[in-house]
Amino acid sequence: MLVAMGALAHQTVLVPPLAATMAIVTATPDSPLAQPRHVIGGHMLSCLVCFAVLALGWHGPWAAAVACGVACGLVLVLKAAHPPAMATAVMIMLTSPPADRFVPLLAAGAVLLVVVQMVSARLQRGVYPTSWW
Repeated sequence: MLVAMGALAHQTVLVPPLAATMAIVTATPDSPLAQPRHVIGGHMLSCLVCFAVLALGWHGPWAAAVACGVACGLVLVLKAAHPPAMATAVMIMLTSPPADRFVPLLAAGAVLLVVVQMVSARLQRGVYPTSWW
C-alpha cells in the first residue's frame, strides 16, 4: 500500500523511511518507538523541521545534516523519538519534494501504518497501541 501511495503521488522517496517504520511497528509493537505518538509525531516533526530549513534556502548534504540533527533534538525533547523519521528528514533535504503533496502523503502513510497495526493486533487478540501519549 505504501509503494502504491508513493507511486501514485510520484513520491517514492517516502517508501524507505515508512518501510523502516513498518518493521518497528510490526516486529516490536510494544516498543515505545512503535507507539502512535512516536510514529506519527516523529515523522511529522522531522518533516516540519526540514521544510523550515528548505524555506530558509538551505539545500544539500550539509543542510540535510543540520536538519536531521535539529529534528533529532526536537523529537527527543518532545518525547516523540522515532529513528526512521531521521531518514525522512534526510530524504526531504536531499530531494526537496513539494510540501503540498509530500506532507499529506507522509501523514497518511504514518497513520495508515498505525491503523493497520491496530487492526492486526485486534485480529490476533493483542494490544496496540500500548499508549497513545
